[in-house]
Amino acid sequence: KHLGRHRFCSSSISLPFFEMACVVMDAKQGKDMAWYSKIGAAVKDKVQGKDQGCVLPEIVGNVPDDPRQWRGFELAEAMEQGLGPGLSLLHIEPPPEIAMKEERLVVVRAQNRSSYKLQDEAGKTVMIAKPSADGLRFELHVGHEETQRPAFLLSAASSARNDWDLTSVRCEECELRGKRQCGRRSLMRLTHYVESVGEGQAFCMDVELPCKLEDGSRAVLCDCCGDASASWSVELTARRPKWNPKHKSLTLDFHGRCSMASAKNFQLEDAERPGKYMFLFGKVAENRFTLDHKYPLGAVQAFAISLSASHWK
Repeated sequence: KHLGRHRFCSSSISLPFFEMACVVMDAKQGKDMAWYSKIGAAVKDKVQGKDQGCVLPEIVGNVPDDPRQWRGFELAEAMEQGLGPGLSLLHIEPPPEIAMKEERLVVVRAQNRSSYKLQDEAGKTVMIAKPSADGLRFELHVGHEETQRPAFLLSAASSARNDWDLTSVRCEECELRGKRQCGRRSLMRLTHYVESVGEGQAFCMDVELPCKLEDGSRAVLCDCCGDASASWSVELTARRPKWNPKHKSLTLDFHGRCSMASAKNFQLEDAERPGKYMFLFGKVAENRFTLDHKYPLGAVQAFAISLSASHWK
């Protein structure tokens, strides 16, 4: 009767049904999410243990005690949000040798010296270093914030802080091979000493890197996937300053890259072909230093070199 006299409006009738359907679907989805959350929590407690920080081998088998084995979803979510630290291997590789490209970075020191940040020219933080209380160890974290475990470690052999070793906590070559248990990779060794120049004393440093192979690559010093007994070679040494008798001080040309005097200002050059700097570190402001490096140093090696000299006075 009414349909014959009035036009039928489908939208006025279907809208309430659509709203009711949405409410039902939202309620159902909420129940499903709660159900999935309960299952996820139960599985986590069963496999990981309520008070454990790693997977329980007796539940899931032989799994290395490594956060990567039980934090996979967390890391994947961070990567989706653009917060992933990235591959540490990218920071080990040096600029191309043929082009002799120079990479210019900046080191920013915290006011209380509790941390050091390595930034690119755009101001983006590439790595963060956290020193130990005694100054004998630095933990290097890849990315713009401190992570649970560092990617690299810089350690002094003694309280004299003359000999330093840089290692990768997990060997990148092991990871590329898909190994479940990764070894530690030795990347660089540093030796500090003092030389008399004129009437002054100059801080000096020698840099050792794993020997070169026939294909031009570096030997992998890893006890798991490489040759841990491979030899080292002295690649860089400090550029010696000159004594200025007029000013009674040591002088060294920093090519306009340094604007403030500091005992931490220094350069490194090729040990066999001296003349051009391969590394330059100079103070440009309070708690701010410029860091330029070329082949054969990657960003992490260059950063570690600057950190090892943080106690020079």
